[in-house]
Amino acid sequence: MTERSTEIKVGIFVLIGIAVLFYLTIKLGEEAFTPKDSYPVYAMFQNVSGLLKGAKVNIAGVTVGKVGDIELTPEGKAKVKLLIYKKYKIAEDSKAIIRTFGVLGDKYVEIEPGHSSRYLSPGEVISRTEGAVELDEVLSSIGPAIEGLKEILGSEEGKQNLKELVVSFKETARSINEVAKKVESGKGTLGRLLTDESLYNELTSTIKDIKFTAQNLKKVAIQISQGQGTLGKLVKDDTLYQKLNILSARLTKLSEKLEKGQGTLGKLLTDDSLYADLKSTARSLKIIAQKIERGEGTLGRFINDDSLYVEIKKTLKSVNRAANSVEDQVPISILGTVAGAAMK
Repeated sequence: MTERSTEIKVGIFVLIGIAVLFYLTIKLGEEAFTPKDSYPVYAMFQNVSGLLKGAKVNIAGVTVGKVGDIELTPEGKAKVKLLIYKKYKIAEDSKAIIRTFGVLGDKYVEIEPGHSSRYLSPGEVISRTEGAVELDEVLSSIGPAIEGLKEILGSEEGKQNLKELVVSFKETARSINEVAKKVESGKGTLGRLLTDESLYNELTSTIKDIKFTAQNLKKVAIQISQGQGTLGKLVKDDTLYQKLNILSARLTKLSEKLEKGQGTLGKLLTDDSLYADLKSTARSLKIIAQKIERGEGTLGRFINDDSLYVEIKKTLKSVNRAANSVEDQVPISILGTVAGAAMK
């Protein structure tokens, strides 16, 4: 009886362990396919080949959820339920893409975030999607290109072109090798740039000068910001700004007065009669100048008639002789006057 009771107890214990293990397996499976603290959104795809329930949903390589149920719609599209963790939000204009880990890896859903400020609510659908690309489709698209390449290379002309291409590649590689050797030995401009230490020293010196200049500019900027020096005062002193405002106001008033024709300058600018008078005067002066140039009138004759110049010259000579005669006769006249007075 004791052995039997022990066996019964052990059997009951094993059954309880199996039941607990079965329960935990179911719960863990449910948790794996339906994670807690998640909300569903949906995406419609033309092709979801290879995508399985429980696959990852990533954004920028970070897992933000898992794939739930996959159903076929009456329109022939695949409706995929995406279980997104509640701490992540999906923008309304995001895009869902089915991708593959590596070349032959498992499929997963990549979400490219959008720029909308509105986020999808539970149960809403991602409108922008891109389905899975099958390897067969890729190979089928590459196949015609490979066949065309075979046809080209299979002909005699294709073989000859391929040989010439190989020879050209060899010559190019040889030329590149020669250039590399020259550069390595310091020949040519590029070789000197790479091997001449004086260039490095000059660059180092230049960098130091640039740093020194930058420091000086920084000091000048600090001085200006503190209002030091002429430029600093111009930048920091509000009185200059006020004076400029006053000057601007005065210039505005002056401009308004000029436009209204006030003051002497305003009248000069706005009075049309002055312009007419000046124009008439200029016309009269032009007529007078033309008359003088033609020798008309007294002034015209005086300027243009040479005979008048000769007459004036003769007159001046006569006046000169008369003056000399008067000068010679003055002493005699004075003596005659004195003698006459004495005789009386």
